[in-house]
Amino acid sequence: MSASPVPAAPGPAATAAAGSALPATSYSTSALLRWDTMTLAARVSLDLRAAGIRLPAGRSEAENMIERDLPGLLQETVFRIPVDSYRTVGDTLADGTLSINDLLNLIRSLSRRESSFSPDFRTFSALYELPLTDIASLYVRHSRPYELAAPLDYTPSRPYSGIVIYAKGELPVHGEHVRARAVPCLFPRIFDERMNTILERNLVSPEAIRRWGLVGYTEDLAAAALEERTGDNPLRIAASAVFGTSRTDLVISREEALRILTLPENRALLREGRVVVVIDKSLP
Repeated sequence: MSASPVPAAPGPAATAAAGSALPATSYSTSALLRWDTMTLAARVSLDLRAAGIRLPAGRSEAENMIERDLPGLLQETVFRIPVDSYRTVGDTLADGTLSINDLLNLIRSLSRRESSFSPDFRTFSALYELPLTDIASLYVRHSRPYELAAPLDYTPSRPYSGIVIYAKGELPVHGEHVRARAVPCLFPRIFDERMNTILERNLVSPEAIRRWGLVGYTEDLAAAALEERTGDNPLRIAASAVFGTSRTDLVISREEALRILTLPENRALLREGRVVVVIDKSLP
């Protein structure tokens, strides 16, 4: 669910960035971005003849070549991951928010999940998984979350175990005369209809972001991970609109926002990242 194929055909510049001695045509790379599991799965295949690798003793050599060149092979894919409503990872590198060295060091640290030869032994493939929470952690600058003040206006509420925001289908785009589907990102924001901020990066504890991200995404209300994060008594909310250049932010009614903000127990749910957004399976 919520899986997006990520184009990942690195050019010579990407390979050169890792100091590779092999031409880019020696490799092919495919990647899948999964927001329900917060992972980027990338499969890298090496053309053994182009790499000059002889069998049967070439397995470790092929593994070493791929891992040597991995940062250059995956960086263009990682650059495309959406960070917030108007930036990708690549944009944050360009504006100085993120260090390229920190990002490449993260990619170098990836563990190989599996590897195998093709049936005709012409290629060797290895699968790597990059937790999106590891990328999100690179953007955490605060040591403790900001506290949201209790609102002056009041709506009856009670303590909940988590927050589930239903955002399937096309929703109105706040401030525009169009409709669009909600799109996942690392750091979505949630507003009430008065555009008061209800959730953003600095309102969530660094520990929660590192554990499971700012919010969770699912298209299956029966998913086991949903109850793990939001418990068996969540506040269920229907998003009234989407917002942001990339349609990653959500708008909820003022009444529903007050159900969260009125009680300290519910404001704590925001700090702990106990928010799950229900989105469409097929994303644009």
